Amino acid sequence: MPHTYQQTKELYYSILRVAKDDAYFVYFTFESNEGLCFYSTVDESLKGQYRDIEVRAPIEARENLKALIARLQSELRLDVLEEKVILDS
Repeated sequence: MPHTYQQTKELYYSILRVAKDDAYFVYFTFESNEGLCFYSTVDESLKGQYRDIEVRAPIEARENLKALIARLQSELRLDVLEEKVILDS
């Protein structure tokens, strides 16, 4: 019998700001932690010297994601512009 997962409607949502030259490292780090979160670059930030990155994760992964973000902050300048819990729509 297949395992059934309880689907949560809550997501941890954050907007991160990082220098354009460091964005590749943030993307690589998220990709290498497969399944932890999904992200997208805010289009409006593509013309500047920084990248704003929207990040979403299941609420159950919030603490792991926040720990990863803190680790990134110890390596490079990364600002958390916003964080909140949202409903998945």
